[in-house]
Amino acid sequence: MSFSDILANSSDKILAGLIGGLVVAVFTSIARYIYGWYQAGQYREADIHIAGTMYTRLDPQNPAHAIFQDAMANGKTHVQELLWLSQEIRLSDFLANPYILRTVSRAMSSTRDAGIMLGKMSERTERPLLKKILGLHNTIPATDLVRLYKSTVGTTADGRVVGCSPPTHEQYSGSPHRRVLRAMFVADSQLRDGLPPKEVIHFSATGSGHRYDTISEIIADYRKSPEKYARCRAYF
Repeated sequence: MSFSDILANSSDKILAGLIGGLVVAVFTSIARYIYGWYQAGQYREADIHIAGTMYTRLDPQNPAHAIFQDAMANGKTHVQELLWLSQEIRLSDFLANPYILRTVSRAMSSTRDAGIMLGKMSERTERPLLKKILGLHNTIPATDLVRLYKSTVGTTADGRVVGCSPPTHEQYSGSPHRRVLRAMFVADSQLRDGLPPKEVIHFSATGSGHRYDTISEIIADYRKSPEKYARCRAYF
C-alpha cells in the first residue's frame, strides 16, 4: 500500500489526532493562564531569593533623606529598606528533586504570618533545602547596594557579614507582600541588638510593616533556640 493510500484511508484519524492535540494544547495553555492569574491575585509565586532588611537611621542633613521630611517631623528616626541580595530563581529549578519540591511547597502552604519553616519539614527535606540555601549565598554579587547593606548592618574584620538565613514564607492575612520562598537573612548585629522600636520606623509601602514582624519573630526565636538555626548560619 502506497503512502498516498495510507493517507487517504487514515485521513480522518490523522485529522482527529491533530484536532485533539490542538484542543489539548489550547486547554493546557488556558489552564496555565488562569492558574497564573489566580496565583498573581494571591501574591503567590513559586520562586526563591535571599532577602535582606536594614533599618537606616534618618539624617536631616543628608540630601537623600529629604523625601522623609514628613516622617522625621512625625518622630520617625529610621526607615525600613528591603533588598534582594540574590537573583530570584524559579523554585522548580532551585529544587530539582520532585520529592523535595513537593514537600517544601506543601510546607509553604501550611505556614502563616511570619512563616518560619524550620522544623516544619522532615530531616530528609530540610537538610538538602538548607544546603541549597547556603550555596545560594555564594552567588550574592559585590554590588554597591550589597556593600551599602554590609556597611549598615556591620561586617567582621575580614569584610564579611555574618548571620542566619532561615527559609521563610510570609503569609500575613490581607498583606500585599508577594508570597515566595525567601532565605530571610538576619545579620548578627540584628540578632544581637534587635531592631529599633517599631513606632520610630518609617515604612514606605502599605503592609511592609509585616517584614518588621517577621524579622522580630526570627530574632526572638533565634535567641530562644540558637541551635535550631545552626544549619542556617550564613555569610557573604
